[in-house]
Amino acid sequence: MHYTLSMENPETHMQGNQTSDQPHDGQSLRAWMDRAQRAHELVDAVDFKKVAAHDHQEVKKLTPVAEALTGLAKGKLVEHVDGVDEIVPLIGSHHQRKTDLFTTLAAAGNAERLGRVLHNAGDSEQLLPLELIPHGEGLPEFYLCVAPENAAGVGNFGVFISATDIFAAAINHPANKHRWRIVRSRPYENDAEMRESVEQLCRTAFD
Repeated sequence: MHYTLSMENPETHMQGNQTSDQPHDGQSLRAWMDRAQRAHELVDAVDFKKVAAHDHQEVKKLTPVAEALTGLAKGKLVEHVDGVDEIVPLIGSHHQRKTDLFTTLAAAGNAERLGRVLHNAGDSEQLLPLELIPHGEGLPEFYLCVAPENAAGVGNFGVFISATDIFAAAINHPANKHRWRIVRSRPYENDAEMRESVEQLCRTAFD
């Protein structure tokens, strides 16, 4: 789960509306960004291909990583995870692209929705880390997921960014008994088109 952009600082971008020192749903924008970035670091530390092949060392990482992601979702900044942080993953172009996308979208004010899906239980909605949705079948390869602003119907909903397209996808609940289905998609050629498409799909894809 690739961009090399020069982006303005999130604090200056939000000037006049909300800075990193102002509350954002009870926490600063910087706190949201730090927690979301930490979630991506933890997920990148797990080789899921090795997990699928039942590699013992990789499988051992799943429980502490899941617990750490739950802590991050509750507002904690988990600084160290035993058995995971000791192994530093190689930072390649794919990881760099994710990092740059994260920075780009966080600066646009989406920090709390990055790496998450909108979970609609019918009588309530909440943002959940994508990694807590236990099924990936039906999704093309992508870099980053953004939770939409709203969704009609029960299930899990996300807007995904791939190398060439933005696509909105949904999966029914429970996720392990269903496949993701792509609802809408659109190509993009540059960062401006990418941001515009993400914002539009987050607003309207699941109406």
